[in-house]
Amino acid sequence: MEKLIREIFYAPADGRSEARARRAGLLLPGLALAAFSALLGSYAPFEGLAPFGAAAVMAAWYAGLDPSFAAAGAAAGCLLGGFPAYAIVCAGLGGVIYLINSQGSIQRLYRLLAAFAAECLLFLPVCAAFHIRAALAVGSAAVSVLAAVVLGCGMRSLGSLLGGRSATDTELLTVSAMAGLAVLAMRNFNIAGVSPAMVFAGVCALFASYRLGAPAVACAVTAAAGRVLACGGDMHFIAVLSAMTLVGASLRSLGKWACLAGFALTGVCFAVFIKGLYIFNYAELALSSLVFALVPQRLYMRGAFAGADAFSGRGYGRLQLKVAELADVLSELARVSGGREGRMLGCISDTLRRALQKPKPRRERLKPLCGRASVTREGSSACGDSALVRQKGGRLLLALSDGMGSGREAANESRSALALLSDLLSVGFGVEEAAGLTNDLLTRRGGGDMYATLDVMLIDLEAGTAGVSKHGAPPGFVLRGDELISLYAEGLPVGIIENARSASGEFELCAGDTVVLMTDGASDALGEEIESVLARCVLGEPDAELAANAIIAEAAKHGAADDMTVIVARIEAA
Repeated sequence: MEKLIREIFYAPADGRSEARARRAGLLLPGLALAAFSALLGSYAPFEGLAPFGAAAVMAAWYAGLDPSFAAAGAAAGCLLGGFPAYAIVCAGLGGVIYLINSQGSIQRLYRLLAAFAAECLLFLPVCAAFHIRAALAVGSAAVSVLAAVVLGCGMRSLGSLLGGRSATDTELLTVSAMAGLAVLAMRNFNIAGVSPAMVFAGVCALFASYRLGAPAVACAVTAAAGRVLACGGDMHFIAVLSAMTLVGASLRSLGKWACLAGFALTGVCFAVFIKGLYIFNYAELALSSLVFALVPQRLYMRGAFAGADAFSGRGYGRLQLKVAELADVLSELARVSGGREGRMLGCISDTLRRALQKPKPRRERLKPLCGRASVTREGSSACGDSALVRQKGGRLLLALSDGMGSGREAANESRSALALLSDLLSVGFGVEEAAGLTNDLLTRRGGGDMYATLDVMLIDLEAGTAGVSKHGAPPGFVLRGDELISLYAEGLPVGIIENARSASGEFELCAGDTVVLMTDGASDALGEEIESVLARCVLGEPDAELAANAIIAEAAKHGAADDMTVIVARIEAA
């Protein structure tokens, strides 16, 4: 029988699918950040000075976002606005921040100081090349830092609002300042008689009225003031937009469409009955209303006005809000803490976010038949290996742990490792996250004196995928017809050093496959005969329990020099 051994997972620790999902999740916010930065980069409040592009780059870094999008957008905006010197500074600032980040994270306050110093240094060659006075360059850098503080806080606050958290007065102020600056930066852009600044101001006021209620008037005032400052016009526009926002906010408990109708009808009434005021024209009002209407209801309702009628009689909605808020807080703490504590907090935050997702109906297309067997080392009082086979919620967990040495102490070590792993997986952690946290927790508890191997496979019986994580474990095997697939990668046992990364990967399983996991006692005993033994014992025995006992019996023929444990799982069509 021809055997083909293939190494199948030298995948990155995060996994290819997880990395793709993360990139997709960051693309849309990144493009929005780039567009906002381009808008600010094109705006020069003083003759020849355009400090807000660099401010957007600093603000993104200050808020913990990816500054590369902001740097690219700000540089493009400066070029479009006719400020090539500032485009060079923005691009250079993005490069400097990238280099700083590659050396490790620094505290948020120091980020602004470092960015200010970098901008001043970047201006040295730029001032000479473009004949800019040094005093103006330093002043521009100072304005950039001050604006970055407000913008950075506004970006973080906006993320909280979109994530469903309630907003404090300070958060509302910073978000309003962002909206006002964006409207101000649009200046007197005009497309076929329609002002994008007016449309944007209307959308901001509408969103705020439905999401925030009466406090939304502050956003409307700021956005309207930005429009008046940028393009001139009657100051009555501020009062008109505030009134429209207040009417919309008063109707928000009746739903999205009532809020929109109140806002739009109030605007129409002002246009019809009060002549001579510079307010929305009908096209601008229609476009603002259309944008608001096209945004899906679920995006507006994520945690919106938790104390209002929207969640009356629905405690689950309020619970979702609190869990979302907790996930945001833990994510922020993870960024600040760093190291092992940050890693733990980040894993918990990701798990809470996954728990908020609505579960999909599951239909298992695979059915497992599992068996396990073990033998204690000769002369030992207890088996130091522990095994776990558990099927729950459409997932099958196969796990082995081999404690240091043998006897009761080794047994306690391996049982502790599997107990921690099982608890973490049961509350929603992924395989790699659970294995990593198990290592960190055992390291902290044992101080490096307690360690055990960990061999984990989590099979999704609906999707037919298997996630694997190994900490110092010997190869596992998948038998697929005449093919033998080896699952192996180097890794340290859990409990030795902090932040030890597991060797992780994912692969597809098919009906008819058989999975075999074993501890190093059995693997070492079989040695070079392992392929022939697996073919004879597994392929020749349909019962998984009997197959596991047969492998142990073959390994024991060489003498039980160590504890030996084997898990066999046959995967069949459901």
